[in-house]
Amino acid sequence: MANNKHYMEDFVHANKLILLGKLTASLVHEIRNPLSAIKLNLDYMNMAKDDLPNDIQEIVGESLDAFDQVSFLIEDVLDFTRKPSAKIHEVDIDQVTNRCLKIISVSAKTKGVTIEKCIPLELPKLNVNKNKMMQVLLNLINNAIEASHDKGKIIVRAFEENEKHQPKVVWQVQDFGCGIKEEDKKKIIGKYFTTKSKGNGIGLGVCKMLTDEMNSDLSFDSNYGEGSTFTLKFTV
Repeated sequence: MANNKHYMEDFVHANKLILLGKLTASLVHEIRNPLSAIKLNLDYMNMAKDDLPNDIQEIVGESLDAFDQVSFLIEDVLDFTRKPSAKIHEVDIDQVTNRCLKIISVSAKTKGVTIEKCIPLELPKLNVNKNKMMQVLLNLINNAIEASHDKGKIIVRAFEENEKHQPKVVWQVQDFGCGIKEEDKKKIIGKYFTTKSKGNGIGLGVCKMLTDEMNSDLSFDSNYGEGSTFTLKFTV
C-alpha cells in the first residue's frame, strides 16, 4: 500500500511538471503579443529620436536593449520547452552555457549567488542534441544554486583534455555549499533520491539518463560542508 501511495505521489508530481511546462510555453506566447506592441512604439519613437531630448533618447535606447534581452530569453525558454527530437546539432558549449545562465539568472539573483564563467572560446564544437544538453546543464546549475549558501559563488568552467588519447570537452559546475554526505554519494544519482526538504529528487536521475543518451559521462566530487563539483565529459 505504501509503495502504491509513493508511486501515485510521483505520478501526480510528474504530471504537475508536464502541465507546468505547457503552461509556461503558453504564457510565454501570450507575453510576446504585448511586447510586440511595445517594440513597435519604441521603434516609432526611435525614428524620431533627433527631435527628442537627450535624456529621452537614452531611455528609448535602453528600453530597446531591454526588449532585446527579454526577446532572447523568451526564445530560449520556448526552445527549452519544446519536445526534444533525436536530432543532433553542432553545439558551441559556451553559447549553450550562456543561454542556460540567462534562463536561470533570476534564481541565482534571488539567492544572491554569483556565477563565474570560465570557458575558452576556442573549444571544439560538440555533436549532441542541444535541447537535451540544455536540460542537463540547467539541472546541474540549478542544483548548485540550491546547494549554495546565500550570497555564495558558483564556478562554471569548460576545458579540453586528452583521456586515453581520446580528446574530450569537460564541462563542470562547482559550488561551495553544503556538499554531499559520504553515505549519500552512492545514491545521489539515483532516480528518486534527494537530501533536500523540498524537491522530487529526479533531477540527477534525468541528467544521468540524458548524458547516457548523448554518449557522455556524468560524475561528481564532493566534500560534506565544503561543496561539490559535477563534471560532464563529451567525446569530441
